[in-house]
Amino acid sequence: MELLKTYFSATRKVETEYQNHKLSIQGELPPALQGTLFRNGNGCFEHQGVQYHHLFDGDGMITKFEFKDGKIRYSNRYVRTKEFVEENEAGKMLYRSFGTNLPGGPLKNMLKMRFKNAANTSVIWHGGKMLALWEGGLPHEIDPVTLETVGRYDYEGVLINDFSAIDKWINPELPFSAHPKLHEATGVLHNFGTAAGAKQRLVLYEVQADGTAAKSQIIPMEEVTFTHDFVLTQNGRKIFFLTPVSFDLLQAFSGLQSPVASIRVDHSKKTKVIVVDADQTVHELEMDFCFVFHFANGYDVGEDKVVIDGYIMEDFPSAEAMKTFLEGEVGEEDAAPMLTRFELDLSRKQVKTSNLSPYPGELPNVAPTKEGRLNRYIWNIAGTPETTNMVLHGVAKVDAHERQTMYKDLKPHLPGEPIFVPRPNPKAEDDGWILMLLFDTIEAETRLLVLEADTLEEVASAKLPHNIPLGFHGMWLDQHF
Repeated sequence: MELLKTYFSATRKVETEYQNHKLSIQGELPPALQGTLFRNGNGCFEHQGVQYHHLFDGDGMITKFEFKDGKIRYSNRYVRTKEFVEENEAGKMLYRSFGTNLPGGPLKNMLKMRFKNAANTSVIWHGGKMLALWEGGLPHEIDPVTLETVGRYDYEGVLINDFSAIDKWINPELPFSAHPKLHEATGVLHNFGTAAGAKQRLVLYEVQADGTAAKSQIIPMEEVTFTHDFVLTQNGRKIFFLTPVSFDLLQAFSGLQSPVASIRVDHSKKTKVIVVDADQTVHELEMDFCFVFHFANGYDVGEDKVVIDGYIMEDFPSAEAMKTFLEGEVGEEDAAPMLTRFELDLSRKQVKTSNLSPYPGELPNVAPTKEGRLNRYIWNIAGTPETTNMVLHGVAKVDAHERQTMYKDLKPHLPGEPIFVPRPNPKAEDDGWILMLLFDTIEAETRLLVLEADTLEEVASAKLPHNIPLGFHGMWLDQHF
């Protein structure tokens, strides 16, 4: 418990923004490691003196690490969303968040349906634009050189809600998930959003290589399920897990609960697996209840079978559990996700599951050339088989073929998402490096680690000029800005 309190105290609100700050490096950076790492995540766990109640609520902050000629230059900047700017100018909270209501009780929150766009979950580069993503609303365009916020980005109106008057009133802007997938052969970026309204819809998007976007398909849903990630295979199939984890819109609209607190979990119901073929044919399968935040990868096996690797949770983390977690407490019952293989048989409408690793984990990464294809290796943050909660102290490399796990123990420190960077002209799938943030609980500092991807051996680390929350997701680009 003391470790958690130390961690969240040390990762308090980031007050300073740096531009091209040269980092001090221990070890030696590989000469071939040339490019830029961008990351997105919370810059704070509180705002205007109010403690956020959920990890997903923190204001988005982009970090940039430029690797060039054996040096790393670091920049960070908050995403200047409309809500962030207005609240800073007013000196108080003006908007409800995903997991945090405004102070003052239900009357202060009733019918306030303009939630804060945190812009804090991920960052992508596509069609010549960099976008900070948050699944509940519009992306924000970011200048990759300065990290300044250009503005909200709606793909020339594609993300403006045009369904019905009620739909527009509930949410005038359509959601655009933080986990889009690139089809390598076509250059098309695929994404989705779960849109609440008079009717509940799963909205699919396609963004061409030149940045031109369109709604490609709209699939009716019975409920507004909490769906965070999906899978795209290189044959063009899209797979969504619609779990019986849904929002109670009346509770959220009335202001009695925040959206995340209104989430209801029905363990008696099945999880629906929606498979959308490239020709838009929809298959619907069912499996026992489970919840999945993140998938590692997925690929087709023949015409009617799909293999998906993802992280099963026995339950959805409750709003109260997340609030107490941010206060420095964690329940032993809040078990970490387990890496699981889902084998989908479309002709028989069956789903078979099996465990890939005894080490719990999250925040997976695979080699970019293997996304949507048969892959062997998965890198993720991890705990040991004895871990009984969601606090993970290591990094793992999972061999999905042999179902073996290589584990690097970083305890008592806390790691962030590992990102795989291939060597130029790689000789193997795991020929490259892992880049990841680490919070050093002894020195109370944040460091960037560079590991050999095949052995998890540390080759270099760089100390940041301040402590920052570890954040959520990032990307590597083989270029400088």
